[in-house]
Amino acid sequence: MKKLLVLLFVLGISTQLFADISAKQVVGKWKYTVVVDGGEMTGILKFVEKEGKLTGEVISDDGGMFQMTKVEIKEGNILYFELKPEYDVIKVTIKIEGKKFKGSGSTYDGDFSLTGEKVE
Repeated sequence: MKKLLVLLFVLGISTQLFADISAKQVVGKWKYTVVVDGGEMTGILKFVEKEGKLTGEVISDDGGMFQMTKVEIKEGNILYFELKPEYDVIKVTIKIEGKKFKGSGSTYDGDFSLTGEKVE
């Protein structure tokens, strides 16, 4: 009986330690920095939950705002989202670790890396 209780306790802790992110953890504002050939671009990724679905927008520091057309939480603390500004499709995959993230994205013009942290 004691062994069973210890096993259940260890499994319970393991589940908490390795649990994937939830929509609740993603919702809020995340400051980002994108590294491109011409330097850096910065702004805010804003995620909200509407009617049980995660959605969001990108607000660049230079004044641009783009609605995310797809937002998905994937296994392993991975967040994937897409946006479609004008004649492009931007696909971004980030790994969230606590209140920080890092990842990469792609456009028709090429790939980029990005990092950031939650601010709200």
